[in-house]
Amino acid sequence: MDDTQEYEFISTTSKRFIILIIYDIVDNKRRNAMVHFLEKYGLRVQKSAFEAYVTKNKYEKLAQESSEIIDTETDSLRIYLLADHTSVRSWGIGDTHTEDVIIF
Repeated sequence: MDDTQEYEFISTTSKRFIILIIYDIVDNKRRNAMVHFLEKYGLRVQKSAFEAYVTKNKYEKLAQESSEIIDTETDSLRIYLLADHTSVRSWGIGDTHTEDVIIF
C-alpha cells in the first residue's frame, strides 16, 4: 500500500468516536489500576497508550473515572478525542485497530 494514500475512519454508527488515551503514572499501583481500567474500553497500542472506539456516554464515563485514578500532583493523563477527518497511521507491533473501525 502506498504511504501517501489517505486513510479514512468511518464508524458503523455515526455516534462513536476514536479516542487516544496516554498517561504517565509514577506509582505502580495506580499505573496497574489505570491499565486494568482502560483494557475494558480499548486496545493497548503502547506501554502508556490506548486507543478506544466509544460512544459519547462511554467517553464521558471513561474521562471521569480515569481522572479519578491519577494523582494530579505527580501523574499525567491525556485523552484525545479524534475528529472525523483525523487520519491515523501505524506500523509495527500494535498496529491493529479495533474491529469496528473500517480503513480504506
